[in-house]
Amino acid sequence: MQNWITDDPKHFLRSMKTATQLHAEDFITCTTCEQQPWFSFFFDGTGNNRDIGESWQTHANITRWMTRVFMTMMLCVLTACATGQSGGYVDVSAWGANYTEDYIQDFSIQTVDGKRSGIGGANVAEFSKGGAGGSECCSLIPGVDQTIKIVWRVGGPQDDKSQWKTYSRDVVVIGKMPGDTKDHSVLIVRFFPNHEVEAEVFPGDGSFGPSNPRMDKLFFVGPRVMRHMGE
Repeated sequence: MQNWITDDPKHFLRSMKTATQLHAEDFITCTTCEQQPWFSFFFDGTGNNRDIGESWQTHANITRWMTRVFMTMMLCVLTACATGQSGGYVDVSAWGANYTEDYIQDFSIQTVDGKRSGIGGANVAEFSKGGAGGSECCSLIPGVDQTIKIVWRVGGPQDDKSQWKTYSRDVVVIGKMPGDTKDHSVLIVRFFPNHEVEAEVFPGDGSFGPSNPRMDKLFFVGPRVMRHMGE
């Protein structure tokens, strides 16, 4: 029996493909086999035996119809997973963009129940000093329109860890999912005054360059451009 309870969307996809193949083989075998069906006789409303050949043909037709319905349902599920629709997972690295004068020691991406995704960033400079920092690669996280938890720690570069302050926010991911979930994407985490934060996915089949109006100018050579929450 397949274990359908999993947090790994890739495992789920593999399991669904296996189930589709197994069920299709079982149905096809049933519709083409020459062995006696599990029932031996059919009866009409008067109690008289009906023609077994006719009944078996009806059974075969019904089974073929069920096979087509099952395969169509599985195809819809697999297609939704493969195309990366909203509500799926996306493979990303995380970049930090800081629009505050707080020095961000580090930040991490988690699920809403606190499970670590394995990605985040560190040493995100104050806006007046560049506003960008190091990033980490790579991990699957909940995609666009889903909620993630961002946890970050603020403290001066020379401060002891005991002086750092920790903040967290649950945010709904914005942006665009890639057309192919195999394309590596970027998650930009933006920090704003009053400890506000947002997260935007830039799909791997899109542009990460300065020509993209959604990309933060902090990541490129040139003047820094202030940004505000929701822009």
